[in-house]
Amino acid sequence: MRVVVLVKEVPDLEAAVKVTGDGSGLEVEKRRGLNFFDEIAVEAALKLKESHGAVTAAVGASAGAGVEAMRRAVAMGIETPLLVDDPALDGADSLTIARALAAAVALEPTDLVIAGKQATDDEAGLVGPMVAEILGMPCATRAIGLEVEDGSVLVTREIDGGEEVVRLPLPALITAEKGLAEPRVPGMAGTMKAMKVQIERTDLAALGVQAHPVLPVVAYRTVGQRPPVTMIEGEPADAAAELVRLLRQEAKVL
Repeated sequence: MRVVVLVKEVPDLEAAVKVTGDGSGLEVEKRRGLNFFDEIAVEAALKLKESHGAVTAAVGASAGAGVEAMRRAVAMGIETPLLVDDPALDGADSLTIARALAAAVALEPTDLVIAGKQATDDEAGLVGPMVAEILGMPCATRAIGLEVEDGSVLVTREIDGGEEVVRLPLPALITAEKGLAEPRVPGMAGTMKAMKVQIERTDLAALGVQAHPVLPVVAYRTVGQRPPVTMIEGEPADAAAELVRLLRQEAKVL
């Protein structure tokens, strides 16, 4: 059984991100790492490695980046990293990224593809389902549980107000939601191995993929600062009366 994880390198969640003064771009601290939901996907693949003897691989697509994400995946236990590294992927849309990843996955027969439900930089959530469509695989999103059995995968997925359980024939693709697995912290041996591993690279030409023209970003805007919070002191009855007064006279919502 071969399990491939789609991984993306994103700015660290703690890194500062600011909109430039004229709104034409973003200023981002250089700390980068493996996307949060992709770490969950990696852990889910490793669980299948331990329980079913699965062979694991990680595939990413970027322009001059992605090494840190790959090394993190290897440090956790992924066996084979492959990075699609091409200048044409700089600013590429989700469909171009999906085509690159799908072509890389298709280089070898694959039983299960696991992706994070979305990336924490653009929050689009498009690439996983697009890869499934390109590869002709059934897809289940927002998985919080999975069991592989008899040539199929039983997926528990989060839906509004509850859970849904679906069975997909293999090969299939799922996207990982928080709760599917708790990512392990790599040990020293895994970290040292990841620093030395040779990350295989390919490009769009080798995969037979053509990039779409990059869509121009018109502008970025901030959401603005939240107004200061007013703390109401005193006894509950007095505080409630003061709250009503503020809502009527200042906020004017009553």
